[in-house]
Amino acid sequence: MNSNMLRLSTRRILTKIKTIPQQQKCAAFSSDATEVVNLTFAMPEKKSTGQEETQVHVQAKVGDNILRLAQRNDIPLEGACEGVCACSTCHVVLTDELYDTLMDNEETEPSEDEEDMLDMAFGLTDTSRLGCQVKAT
Repeated sequence: MNSNMLRLSTRRILTKIKTIPQQQKCAAFSSDATEVVNLTFAMPEKKSTGQEETQVHVQAKVGDNILRLAQRNDIPLEGACEGVCACSTCHVVLTDELYDTLMDNEETEPSEDEEDMLDMAFGLTDTSRLGCQVKAT
């Protein structure tokens, strides 16, 4: 199991488990990619439950937008601007390993617009990104 994780601004975590070939096309996803990535969102529990986090396992096509993926799977991740990089409500925090992996590829580096929006995000870290700008890889 791969330990790449992404922490959402409300302390959710997304883990890339593995990439597997897709056997059937899924109409729920907009991407034309043929590979599926199994992802795990880990979200903090309320203090009253005593549990630290809840994990939700989802499948994404390579290239799927993390914000849309969360919304399609009823995972609470706000996107006030509808994913056009005009706010910071879909702020996520990646693990160092996942952040470095994305930064090693010019196509997955944050744009200047994204960096400007991140300056307004609550709980900004060195590995912060906007969920609307991060694609499943």
